[in-house]
Amino acid sequence: MGGASHSTIVFHDLPVHGLMGILGTKVDEENKEQLGEEKIIHMIKLAKLSQERKEFKKSEQLLHLALRAAYEIQHHDAQKYIIDEMAHNAYEAGDFKKAEKLFVDLIKQLLTDGVAQNDNSIIHISAKLANLYVMFHEEVKAHKGFNFCIHHLEAKIKKGEDDFDTLALYSLILSWFGDYVHGRGDFTQSLALFKQSHEISVKINGKHHPHSLLQLNNMAAAYTLMNRLEDAVDCLNTALVLAQEVKMDDGLKDLPYYFINLANVYLTQVEKSAADAKELLKMAENSCREALKCAKVVDNRDALIKARKCMKQINSYQTL
Repeated sequence: MGGASHSTIVFHDLPVHGLMGILGTKVDEENKEQLGEEKIIHMIKLAKLSQERKEFKKSEQLLHLALRAAYEIQHHDAQKYIIDEMAHNAYEAGDFKKAEKLFVDLIKQLLTDGVAQNDNSIIHISAKLANLYVMFHEEVKAHKGFNFCIHHLEAKIKKGEDDFDTLALYSLILSWFGDYVHGRGDFTQSLALFKQSHEISVKINGKHHPHSLLQLNNMAAAYTLMNRLEDAVDCLNTALVLAQEVKMDDGLKDLPYYFINLANVYLTQVEKSAADAKELLKMAENSCREALKCAKVVDNRDALIKARKCMKQINSYQTL
């Protein structure tokens, strides 16, 4: 299905403690330290800006400078935050092997610092690594990584640790694991994982949250491949209504994909049913037009290309 479906891996969509929070942990009135922290914050902000502009080399250089400054004032939390950012930058730049090395090093450093193996920070990085192993086609490592994360999170939740960060992390990793098994053709298991992720996300984020909507979209992808097309349509229509009720940035960015995916489900129904093919084709066309409109509004070039491709496909059926 379209770009908002299971192929999307978003590393930084977990509500972690903000940068200011991490760098404001040391209550030390020494000017030198405060200046050091301000310098680090400034450099990380510049690095993030460079990353948004796809200037990955520049972002990496700025993060190296920030890391050196963090070492100078011996700010361990800032060091770990920066290394995580460096790994994310390497991932965005397409240097997956470098990202893997940085994540592995970061886990080693956290464990050396006495951080428990089941700490959320280690689970989160382990899940990012598992996603990389999926890309490297290292099945055993990927499976092991996801199982490690889910096992530890489930154990924590059973013990009553149901704080926001733990549940948000659990919902995120269930979704990533769902992507993984979906890609391997196990749609029954992927559907169960997406449903569970959706349930938790609705509980902690609300039903309008982009992550909740994404799970509805993912469920629709599984339903489509299980030939449960009406269920797929229901999921996507629900996502579309909710995304337009409360306009959150990420939700709006994904909106054109939900319309495209809906059009594709209708087209799948066209192929299976001759009786109401014309009506289904009309609905597919309407969805596709909405996708084009939304893609232009949110300036999403990828969605625009996909919507045009979908329109082309609809036009090829017009002989019906």
